[in-house]
Amino acid sequence: MIKESILSSINPTIPIILASGSESRKVMLEDAGIKFDVITSHVDEDILKHKISSQPFEKQVIALAAAKALAVSKQYPDHIVIGGDQMCVWNNQLFDKPGSAEKAIENLKQLSGTEHFQHSGICIYKDSKPLWEYSERVTLKMHDLSDEEIVNYVKLENPIHAAGAYKFESLGCNLFAYVDGSSYTVRGMPLSLITHLRAHETVLDLVCRLLLEKKKNKKKLKKIIFSKITIHSHFTPFNLDIHNLPPSHSSF
Repeated sequence: MIKESILSSINPTIPIILASGSESRKVMLEDAGIKFDVITSHVDEDILKHKISSQPFEKQVIALAAAKALAVSKQYPDHIVIGGDQMCVWNNQLFDKPGSAEKAIENLKQLSGTEHFQHSGICIYKDSKPLWEYSERVTLKMHDLSDEEIVNYVKLENPIHAAGAYKFESLGCNLFAYVDGSSYTVRGMPLSLITHLRAHETVLDLVCRLLLEKKKNKKKLKKIIFSKITIHSHFTPFNLDIHNLPPSHSSF
């Protein structure tokens, strides 16, 4: 009988590094049971964004993810290194992480009642060489939010370091009328990454994974529809388990 502790994790034959300081990406890999270390890169994203600004957004996220993975891979050539990046785009305009509550409120007022896109890119490097790259785009439409709801939301979650000025993995999901695509992509980690990493499993790990997947038996959804709730300053988050809503994969 396989012990529960073994079932709870995936042990790749090659050690893995996540070259990202994103808490959301870290949590998703942990939830998938994959063992890894976190070593953030020190790539100057602003300089790189300026150089690649003429490229399509799906290419830009790949370039940024690759730069982060390569920088760390040079230091740890015997590891698999994962680099990731995410871009929120509205009306062909890039919304960077707001950095302040005031900017977050301004961004959300622009997104309110409209559609925008989240582009997510992932690259895997080993020994300074690219092994795999992938990008995905999700379409989201935000509810028509009042100024009071926007201010209350920003006060509750302080999403100043989130692309788009919302945290989809928590209260931010309540801001949307619908999401067409993968909730994992909105959070910065396309689900296909997990599938690719599993190619590096041992036989025992593969058996454990199959048992886990049989146990979870998740269903696929293409579009997630949310009903609007009013966000009050005393609002208490309800437990919407986004992990039970694995959506479709639309690659670009």
